[in-house]
Amino acid sequence: MGEVKRSKHLIDPEIRGIIDEMGSMGLTSENYLEVREQLKAFFSSDVRERYDVEIEEVWIDNLFDDSKVRLVITKPQNQAEQLNPFIYSMHGGGMIVGGPELDNETHAFLAHHYHFIGVSVDYRLAPEFSQPAQLHDCYSGIKWCIDHAKELNIDTGKVAVAGVSAGSALAGGLVLFIRDRQEFNIHHLRLSVPMLDDRTAIKEAHPFNGEYFFNQAINYFGWKSVLKQEPGTEGISEYYSPARAKTFKGLPSTYLCVGSIELFADETLDFAKQLMYDGVPVELHLYPGYHHQGLSVPEAYHAKRENENNLNALLRALNIKE
Repeated sequence: MGEVKRSKHLIDPEIRGIIDEMGSMGLTSENYLEVREQLKAFFSSDVRERYDVEIEEVWIDNLFDDSKVRLVITKPQNQAEQLNPFIYSMHGGGMIVGGPELDNETHAFLAHHYHFIGVSVDYRLAPEFSQPAQLHDCYSGIKWCIDHAKELNIDTGKVAVAGVSAGSALAGGLVLFIRDRQEFNIHHLRLSVPMLDDRTAIKEAHPFNGEYFFNQAINYFGWKSVLKQEPGTEGISEYYSPARAKTFKGLPSTYLCVGSIELFADETLDFAKQLMYDGVPVELHLYPGYHHQGLSVPEAYHAKRENENNLNALLRALNIKE
């Protein structure tokens, strides 16, 4: 008999099916290489069959060491000679798996409908690489884009940074790093189902949350791998675990969404409260009965609402008219 889930009765009926379709997600030191290969199946869909966009990849110099950083760039097809809004994204995957192609669908939609330039960074993964490698990769990528804004047709007055799940930790830390360096400005931060606080990995288990798709064991493995030390210990940088920031003052308008029964619900609520306390415009959506993969069910009611909500927040923040 399988383990009895305490939160099963709380799941929104529209998203229960994905549990049977995807099975129980496991990510461990023994299987992470296999999971990486399995995830590549999600990279195979060619969004150019559905959207009028161009996709290219470039390899750039890392600003901090002698490595190279791969960027996947999505542009509107046959774009006019005009400056376009820019979204820079970090993919999810617990810091362990995934790749920038996971952002292709979002970037293609934005490029096709709203003329965005979308760039996703292929940051180095743990456990082979630990911080600050990820921060350095992500910063090197966005700095290259800003420095090459003219040739990329990027409007540097309309810049958004986005992260999904573990990518949100990198996105939040990156924006804090950029705020402190004061070299250029970010105008919107989007954090979706965000993994923001390493200290969650050592907290007592929630009575209901975190039983599906991203549990406490995966969270602990991800944080320990990327930090190369025990989560929750003293001295961990806010650039690696953004919930540790002493202040969020100076951050751009921030959008957060999370499911009510996923592991990251509490830390997302705490993050939003601190943003408000520090005077940052914040929009928060908590979706009832949603686990970590709930928003990926395209026809579910709250998943459709989330697509509308995060798009509207992005367009308002960057002053883009529909």
